[in-house]
Parts: sequence; structure tokens; C-alpha cells
Amino acid sequence: MKLSRNLAKLGLAAAAAVGLLVTGATSASATNVYDMGHGAGSCPSGYVCLWSEGNFIQGGTVNGAKFGAFASNQNTGDMGKLQGRDGGGDKGMQDTASSIVNNTGSHICFYEHNWYGGAEFKIGPWEQWPGIPAWINDKISSFKFC
Repeated sequence: MKLSRNLAKLGLAAAAAVGLLVTGATSASATNVYDMGHGAGSCPSGYVCLWSEGNFIQGGTVNGAKFGAFASNQNTGDMGKLQGRDGGGDKGMQDTASSIVNNTGSHICFYEHNWYGGAEFKIGPWEQWPGIPAWINDKISSFKFC
């Protein structure tokens, strides 16, 4: 009887520990934000934010297939395959970014091609670029913390 009670307590303690681990993992999960609006101040803390227009202006969708603004707190290897809340069709940001905010404490590397290939443009922690250089403007296809 005493042994079974101790085993039951041990089982409850283990279940509680697993629940805490799962909850912690879920709350720290990566998130994307779409259509965040205009202005560098609309970029959430801990995120990398891109706008399709200069000066942090959210453009309209392009042919119903591209976002006007996008934010993420994770590496993004193919900006052309981003999905909106409705999940319908590709709604990416590939080759449309003209302004960027790095609202993180890390360096961020932006790339000309998917999966971190081609020309690289690197910005530092907390930097804001209302107009990115012409050689990479409207050419960013992926980015990662670097």
C-alpha cells in the first residue's frame, strides 16, 4: 500500500515535470506576424521585420500573392513559401523587401537566394534600415540569425 502510494506520487511528479517542459517549449516557439502595419515602432520586440516599401511602409499585396510586411523571430529559409492566416496559396515576401528593422540582440544575415545562398547583407542588433542598399533591395529571399 505504501509502495503504491509512493509510486503514484512519483508518477504525478513526473507528469507535472513533463507538463512544465512541454509548456515551456510551446511558449518559446517561433512565430510569424503578417500585416503589422506602418512604422519601425510596429516591429515587435525580439523580431526581424521587413516591409515591401521604404520607410517602413506596408505595401498592399502584389497580385494577391505577396505580403506588404512580415515579421519573424526565427530563421526563414524561403520567404516565397510563407503562409498567411488563411493558409491559402503562397503569400510570401520573396524579393519585395525595401526596409528592415532588426529588433533583436543578434546580427541578422539576409540573402539573395532561398536557403541562405547568394549575396549576403548583414545588419547588427537593434538596427533600423528605412531604405536598404540598391544591390539587395527587392532581392531578399531568406534570412537567419548569424
